[in-house]
Amino acid sequence: MLCIVRLHRSVRAFPRQQLASLLRSGSSFTHPARLQSTPRSLALLSLSALALSSAFCAPKLPMESADAVKAEELYNDNAFDRRELLNKLKEMHAAHPEDVGVIWRLTRAAYDVSNLKATSADEKKELTYYARDVIQKGLDLTKDVAQVHNWYGIILSSIGDYEGSKVSIANSYVIKSHWEKAVELNPSNPTPYYLLGRWCIAIADLSWLERKAAAVLFGTPPESSYDEALSFLLKSEELAPDSWKKRSLLIAQVYQKKKEYATAKEWVNKALAISIGAEEDEIAHEEAQALLTKL
Repeated sequence: MLCIVRLHRSVRAFPRQQLASLLRSGSSFTHPARLQSTPRSLALLSLSALALSSAFCAPKLPMESADAVKAEELYNDNAFDRRELLNKLKEMHAAHPEDVGVIWRLTRAAYDVSNLKATSADEKKELTYYARDVIQKGLDLTKDVAQVHNWYGIILSSIGDYEGSKVSIANSYVIKSHWEKAVELNPSNPTPYYLLGRWCIAIADLSWLERKAAAVLFGTPPESSYDEALSFLLKSEELAPDSWKKRSLLIAQVYQKKKEYATAKEWVNKALAISIGAEEDEIAHEEAQALLTKL
């Protein structure tokens, strides 16, 4: 069974007056005072508003330990408590601290618990940084496991909620590079393709002023397009077809942006046809119904 992760990117409008002031100033990326005063909304590539729940199991990897296999079985049991799974994985990690299969699953479990409705803001932050430390250890142990790169990028995105603009903007490039590495190491996993698609949309959605401001900060700002975003999203769909309502809706929204309304309508109907499972599916279903009325 394939793993699909849910990503939500929010790029708020950067105030035009502040953008114009920044552009006139000629500030560079190396100017810490300017960067720290930059609104978080200009952390345009940081994907710091990541809201992800991994509702499908991970691709089966060769040579995994008995602990890693057991952890995946428990993860796939929807009746098994997420906090209990986190505690079990902590025990496994303590017993075998260099088990990479346990490490990235522990990262995933910490992330899942951090996003539970019952989790407080303080605990969410604590779990996010804990997950960062754990997955960093995994990356130190090996650079050859796709899920380590996948989750390193995801957690680094979440860290953007707690770091300043300078760190968030710089991290966006690192995040993208890890998802690209995840694709290189395991091209059959739909997750990083989806994440890269969302990354491309974040870039393609930028206004002219936001692009100019990014150029001031970076020198050469990143570029992308809706076509590139679609190439990643459709590849993710190809690898796990008709399996995720939110992804089908996102594809429809990209076609809407491209003014290809007939194709957008086809994808909205695909989204509506996918069964509702988690709470995220209910939200996506409502959004798809609303979009259908506009096409």
